Amino acid sequence: MALANTNPEEIRGALESWLGERLPGATISDCDVPAASGMSNLTILFTANGADGAELGKYVARVAPSGPSVFPGYDFEREAAVMNALASVGLPAPVVRWVELSPDVLGSPFLVMERAFGRVPGDDPPFTAAGWVLDDLSPEQRGEMCRNSLEGIAAIHSADWRALGLASLAPPAGSDATSVHDADLEHWLGFYDWARAGDTNATVEAGFAWLTKHRPVDDRDPVLLWGDARIGNMLFGEDLAVSAILDWEMVGLGQPEADIAWWLFILRHHTEGIGFPVPEGFPSREEVVATYEKAAGRSLEHLDFHEVWAAVRLSIIMHRAGNLMIEIGLLPPDAPMKFNNPASQLLARLIGAPAPGGDAQSFIGNR
Repeated sequence: MALANTNPEEIRGALESWLGERLPGATISDCDVPAASGMSNLTILFTANGADGAELGKYVARVAPSGPSVFPGYDFEREAAVMNALASVGLPAPVVRWVELSPDVLGSPFLVMERAFGRVPGDDPPFTAAGWVLDDLSPEQRGEMCRNSLEGIAAIHSADWRALGLASLAPPAGSDATSVHDADLEHWLGFYDWARAGDTNATVEAGFAWLTKHRPVDDRDPVLLWGDARIGNMLFGEDLAVSAILDWEMVGLGQPEADIAWWLFILRHHTEGIGFPVPEGFPSREEVVATYEKAAGRSLEHLDFHEVWAAVRLSIIMHRAGNLMIEIGLLPPDAPMKFNNPASQLLARLIGAPAPGGDAQSFIGNR
């Protein structure tokens, strides 16, 4: 869960006192705490005003969970460094103004960034089932939105992370491809061990075994990865240009296929995984690859491997989400979601493993 107290007026008072130490005399208006679309961070929207009443800017505060959470930890300083570095070279990453690590202000650490405007494709209900992507866009416009999304990802991958001062993203062993992948694998094994809370997820473990057996030889220089690369983490303007790239909890280094495979797998999860057709106008897998390769000026390799890698990671996140939703009372104790969900069903199909039995259960409609 995120913040225990979501009363806008009480949050406004706490934020205003904190902001006044950074912008003397500043006041806060239009404080809003929208219903969360995710299960990780809480979002606070507010306007900062000067002592003379003039507007100083519109901001967004993202607050780490104060209790049980999807991820084992949140590194706002890391996220802020990446977002500000990308914004400095013209990419549509929000500019982070402040990071507060103390829980004394809002009960958990938070960061404050300049607010961007636009529409985001929904997750619950997913954009493949309802919402503006289906209702307001023509097939041609949906295709344009997807192209803009993929071109935005290509721009992230093309950023020179070393020149941008992001060398700290590399693991201690080094920034070569082998060290980076080994560190990422170790991270997700640790995440799985934490997320499963003593359970054994046979599908996830079969996925790890498949990855070990099929790991390709790949010595290309790693690129900057967004991590949670999907259209549901992008704001789109009225012209369908990307106005902001959001949610950097999973940022790191790796091969570009990791982000494209995640983009593809999330779309597959929101269609085949939950029983909805791909919206008309969305690109095929081949068209996704072609669009990205043209924008990035590089060829994608080993995409099948990275799609399984995406499926394993999302299955781990869904296992944790299942445990979390039981813990906070959104699901009964015997809920099957942690083992049997659309991600784990798709993972089993990808690797030819036995699928979890029974009907899959999702977070969709259960929050």
